[in-house]
Amino acid sequence: MRSTSEWIAGSVCHQVPHRQIVFTIPKVLRGIFRKRRQLLSLLFQSAIDTLTESFRLQLNLPIGRIGAVAAVHTFGDYLVFHPHLHVLVADGLFASDGRFHCLPQGAIGPMTEQFRHRFLCILREKKLISPNKLSDLLGWKHSGFHVHDGRDDLIDANNHGGRKRLAEYLLRHPFSLQKITWNATSKTVIYRSKRHHNTKRNFEIFKAPDFIAAALLHLPPKGQQMVRYYGVYSNKVRGRVANKSPSLIIESAVSHKVTSQNQTSTIVNLSVVALAKSDHQSEFLLVEPPAKRSARLLRPLWRDLILQVWGGDPLECPCCHGTMKIKRPVLRREEVEFFLRLHGLWEDVVRLPRPPPPPFDIENLQRIEPPWRAIKEWIAVAPLWPCRMQDPPPDLDFHDSPPESGGGVPDDEPDLDWFNRSRNPSNPDPDGFDQRQTWKPKEIHLEDGRILVFD
Repeated sequence: MRSTSEWIAGSVCHQVPHRQIVFTIPKVLRGIFRKRRQLLSLLFQSAIDTLTESFRLQLNLPIGRIGAVAAVHTFGDYLVFHPHLHVLVADGLFASDGRFHCLPQGAIGPMTEQFRHRFLCILREKKLISPNKLSDLLGWKHSGFHVHDGRDDLIDANNHGGRKRLAEYLLRHPFSLQKITWNATSKTVIYRSKRHHNTKRNFEIFKAPDFIAAALLHLPPKGQQMVRYYGVYSNKVRGRVANKSPSLIIESAVSHKVTSQNQTSTIVNLSVVALAKSDHQSEFLLVEPPAKRSARLLRPLWRDLILQVWGGDPLECPCCHGTMKIKRPVLRREEVEFFLRLHGLWEDVVRLPRPPPPPFDIENLQRIEPPWRAIKEWIAVAPLWPCRMQDPPPDLDFHDSPPESGGGVPDDEPDLDWFNRSRNPSNPDPDGFDQRQTWKPKEIHLEDGRILVFD
C-alpha cells in the first residue's frame, strides 16, 4: 500500500486539484455480487460513466476526458459484505489540447439519481433483476443509492501528501489489526470499531471460525482487478504520452492579463491559481503530464517500508545500535534453519500433499461425485509426508463403486497406518529440497588457539 500509493500520487496523477467520490448501492442489491464477483465490473462501468457525463455537463465539454483511479471495497464496518466504489478523480476535465478545466466551486450536479438509473438499467439489461423489482426500486422514496462528492475535502494541485493519503485509503485492508482482541478464555475475537447504528454498540464478538470466514469473504478472485485506471490516468493513455519535462504553463480564461514576472510567481504557487475560480466561468490550466516512471523503479527500499509500517530499523544492531551491513545472502535451507534456531525464531514447515478436488462445485455449491481415482493417488503418496489423514465417513465403502462413477475404486485398499512409520531422511522430497543433514556450521578458529563452535 505504501509503495503503490506513492506511485499513484507522483507518477499517475497530474498536478491538478483532486477529490474522492464514493458510490454506494442499497443493501437489497448487494447480494448479487456476493457469489459473482465478476459482476463488480458493472459497478465500475456505471460509476465512471456517471462521472464523465456529469463533468461534461458541468463544464460544457462534450469530448473532455476525466482522470480517475477507482477501487472497489467489498467490506464495511465489522467485515460485513458492503460493495461500494471509491474514486480518486481529478477535479475537472482534460481537453484534447492539454488544458485542464477545473470544475466550478460547489456541488457537482445531481449524480446520485444519474448513478441510480444508470446502475439499475445495467442490471435490467443483464437480467439480474426482474421488471417488478425494478419498478419497486424506482418507486422508493429513499432509494439507498448515495454519491459522496467530496467537495469538503478537495486536495490542492501541489498537495502531494493529500493525493498519497487518498491513494492509501483506496488500497487499504478490509480490517485493522489494532481493532482485534483475542479472548483466550472464551475462544472468541472481539472486534472494536465505530458505534453501529443497528446494534448500538462499538464492538462485535466473533467465534474464531466465523471471524476467519468473514475475513475470507473479502478475498478477491484470482486475476480480478480491484483497482482500475480510467481516462487520462489509464495505462493506454499514459503509455502514448511522450516523456516531457514537468514544467507548467498556467493561463486563466477570466482573470486579467499578467506579465511574465507574475507568471513566474504564479507557477510557484499553483494551488492559489487553481482555486481562484470565477463565479461565472471556470479556470483552466495547461499542464504537462508527469514523467513516465515505472512503479518497480519507484518502489521504496524494504528498509524504508519497514520503518514506515513498523517504526523500527531492521539494520540497527540490537547491541551497539549501529548500522549493520549485509555480508552475503543465505540461501541454503540448513543455514537458514541454523541461524533462526540460534535466535529462537525457527518455526518448522509443514508440507502436506496436494488435496483432491472438493466434493462440491464452488460456483453453484452443487454436490458432485467424489474423485475416487484422485483420492487413491493421494493416499498412495501420503506415506512420504508427515501428516495425518482424517478418517473416512462411516457410510463410505472403498470396495463398493457408485453406479455413476464408472469404474469405482480398486479392491486393494491402501494401508492407512502410514503416519506411524518413520520417515527416511536420506530421500529428497518431491519439491527438490535436500533433507540430508550434510551442512554443519563453520568452526571459527580464535587467535589463542581455541575453536569457537555454535551449539
